Amino acid sequence: MAFSPSPVRGWRYLALVALVSITYFLMARLSIIALGIEARASPLWPPAGIALAAVLLGGRQLWVGVALGALGVALSFGVPWWSAVLAVPGNALQVIAGDWLLRRYGFDPSLRRVQEVLKFLLLAILLTPMVNATYGTFHGYWVGTVVAGEVVNNWVLLWLGDGMGILVVTPVLLVWLGSNGGRSYPLGTRTTLKGHHGFLPQRRETRGGLSLPPQPPAWKLEVSLWLGMLLSISWIVFGSTTGSAIANYPLEYLPFPFVVWAALRLGIRGTVLCSLLVSIVAVIGAVLSGGPFITKADGNLEQAILLMQAYISVVGVTALVLAATVAERQESERLLMQSEASLANAQRIARIGNWDLALAPGTPADVGMQWSEVLYRILGYDKDTTAANRELFLQRVHPQDRTLAENAFRTALDNLTPYSLDYRLLLPDGTERTVNEQVEIHPAGMTGTVQDISDRKQAEAVQRESEKLRTTLYRYMTQDLAEQLLQSGHTNLGGERQFVSILFSDIRDYTTLTETLEPEAVVAFLNTYFESMVDGIFAHKGTLDKFIGDAIMAVFGSPIAQTDHPQRAVETALEMRQRLRHLNHQRQVAQESLIKIGIGINSDYVITGNIGSSKRMEFTAIGDGVNLSARLESATKQYGCDIIISENTYQRCSNLVVRELDYICVKGKHLPVHIYELVGLASDFLSDQQYQVMDLYRQGRKYYLDRDFETAIASFNAVLAISPQDQAASLQIQRCHDLLQHPPREDWDGSWQLTMK
Repeated sequence: MAFSPSPVRGWRYLALVALVSITYFLMARLSIIALGIEARASPLWPPAGIALAAVLLGGRQLWVGVALGALGVALSFGVPWWSAVLAVPGNALQVIAGDWLLRRYGFDPSLRRVQEVLKFLLLAILLTPMVNATYGTFHGYWVGTVVAGEVVNNWVLLWLGDGMGILVVTPVLLVWLGSNGGRSYPLGTRTTLKGHHGFLPQRRETRGGLSLPPQPPAWKLEVSLWLGMLLSISWIVFGSTTGSAIANYPLEYLPFPFVVWAALRLGIRGTVLCSLLVSIVAVIGAVLSGGPFITKADGNLEQAILLMQAYISVVGVTALVLAATVAERQESERLLMQSEASLANAQRIARIGNWDLALAPGTPADVGMQWSEVLYRILGYDKDTTAANRELFLQRVHPQDRTLAENAFRTALDNLTPYSLDYRLLLPDGTERTVNEQVEIHPAGMTGTVQDISDRKQAEAVQRESEKLRTTLYRYMTQDLAEQLLQSGHTNLGGERQFVSILFSDIRDYTTLTETLEPEAVVAFLNTYFESMVDGIFAHKGTLDKFIGDAIMAVFGSPIAQTDHPQRAVETALEMRQRLRHLNHQRQVAQESLIKIGIGINSDYVITGNIGSSKRMEFTAIGDGVNLSARLESATKQYGCDIIISENTYQRCSNLVVRELDYICVKGKHLPVHIYELVGLASDFLSDQQYQVMDLYRQGRKYYLDRDFETAIASFNAVLAISPQDQAASLQIQRCHDLLQHPPREDWDGSWQLTMK
C-alpha cells in the first residue's frame, strides 16, 4: 500500500520543521567532528538518511527543515553565507526527488515485502543521492573548493556517503516511527500481534478466532543476549588492530550471523537496528584505524573507507532482503491460517463435512477412514465415542436411498471413478435431511465431501413454486401487480370480503359471427380480440379473472387494494370501446364482419382471493355483486347500448357522462337498482343531438315515474325522432303501453323486473 501522510499545518508544522533542522544539524556535526574527517569524505552521511525519512513520514513540505539544517551546518564550518545559501538547494532537491520517486511507484515504508526493498534500493539509495552529488560537485567546482581533477572523485564520495546514510539510517526511522510500524514477531508465531510496535513480545491477543499464547520470559533474555554479542563481536572485529597475518581472512563477516538471527527472530525492526549498529561500529573502527579494512588497505584511510562502505552495502542490502523475505513468509502463514479458520467456519455454517479413506492393496475399505468434526455432527454421532467407518455412515442413510449410496461408493472404490450424488439421511430423532456427497479419487485414496443441502432443496422447491405462481399471476394481471401480490404474501388458499369493481364483457352474436369460420380461424379471431381487450384491462391495473367462452371477467381492487377501482373499471370499459373501433376498422378493411360487445360494471362487496383446491386454484371473485355485473352485461342487449354501469359504480366515479336507463330488478333478485348507460367522459366531445336525446329520455323517465305514461310516451317518441335506433326509448314506450293497459299498484316504485339473464 502506498504511503501518503496527511499534510501538516500550523504550529505543528513549525515544530516539525524545527525538529528536522536541529536533528539534521546535530547529526552532521557529530558525523564530522566526532569522526575527525572532512565532510566531503564522510563514509556514511546520516543527515541524508534523516532528511529522506523526514519527508516520507511527515510530508514533502518538511524540505524546509532539511534546507535550514544544511544551511546551519555550512555556516557552522565558516562557509561564506552566500556560498552556504547556494549549497542548500542540493540537499533540499535531493529529498524532494527521493520522496517523489518513492511515492510515484507506490512505495510502502514498512519494508515488509521484497518488492518494496528493491524499490528502496533502486530509487532511494542508487538514484536519489545522485541529485546532491551532482549539485554539490558543481557548486564546489564553481566556488573553487573542488578542482577540475577531483570532480569525479568528489561526486563519487558524495554519492557514496549519502547512499550509505540512506541505506543505514532511513529504514530504521521508517519502520520504528512509521504508522504501521513494520510489525514483526518471532518465527513460528503464526498470527500477527495486533498493536505490536517493537520486536519484544506483547500480551495475549485474539484474532480470527485464534488465541495467541503469551511469549515466554526467555524472549527478553534472548534479545539481550543477541544485542550484547552483536556489539561485542562487532567491536572486537572493527575496533581492534588486526594483524596483517589474519587480515586476509573475512573477519568482518563474523557479525553477519547476528544479522541473520535478527532477520529470523526479531523481524524488520530488529534487522534494521542490527544493520545500523554494525555500520556505526565499522565506521568508527575504520576512522580510528582499527579493524580489518585499514590493514587490507595498507593504512590508506580512503581505501579503507571504500572497503568499509562496500561491506556496509552488503550487510545492509542482505539484511533488508532477508528480513522482507521472512516477513512475507510470516504474512503468507498468517493468511493461510486465516483461510483455514475461515474455511472451517464456513464449513460449520454451510454444514459441509468430509471423510478421507486411505487405500492400500489388500486393506479393507473401512481401514483408514476418517471423518471431520462437522461430518460427525451431520450424521448425529459422538466424535469421542464413535470410530469412523462406512457401515456406521450407511446406517444414517435413508433406507430407500441406502442401496443407491452404497452402489455409488462401491463403484467408485472398484473403478476409481469420482461421483456426485444427492440422497437422504434419516437421523435417530426421525428427522430427514438431504445431503450431497461428492467423492474424488487421489493417489493416496478417496475423499468425500458431504454437504447438508436440506435448506437449499427446500428453498429450490419454494423457488419453483414461486416461479410457477408468478407465471400464473402474470396471466391474470400486470407484472407490477403480480410482484406486489407476491411480496405481500397473500397467495395462499382462501378469500376475504372486499369492496371491488367487476367488469363483464361479451361478444354480441358470437355464434353467428363464427359459424362460418374454420376452427383455426375462430382461435385466431379470439386470440386477436382477447389480446387487445386484456391489454386494456392491464393498462388500468385490473386483474383478469377468467375467460368464459368469448366473455371476459375482470376485477379491479383485488388482490391488490385500489381506492379508485370504480374509476379504473369505467375507464377500462371506455378503452375497450376504443380498441374495438380499431379492431373493427381492421376487419372492415379485410372485409370481415364487425364485432359488437356489451360491458357491464358493478361495484360491491364480494368474496375475492385464491379459491379452489390445493392442486388447482385461481384468483377470482364470487358473490351477488359479481352476478349483478354479469346481468348488466346481458342487459346491454335489451337496452341497445354497449356499456351499462350500476348505481354503486356511478356514485363513486367523477367526470362521467351517463344516461340513467332504468330502475330494475335483475333476474333472481328482488331489490331494484338504478342502471346507467356510460356515454363517455366529461372531457369527451358530444354532439348537440346526443345531449337532446339524453334530455328527452330523462324527461320521459320523469313522467314515467310520475305515472303520466302518455306524456312519457311522447317524450320517448321525441327521442326516436332524433335517434330512430334508440332501443332503450323503444323499450320504454312498449312498457308505457303495457302499464296503460294494466295500471300498476298503488305501492309501485317504478322498478321493472328483468326476465332475461
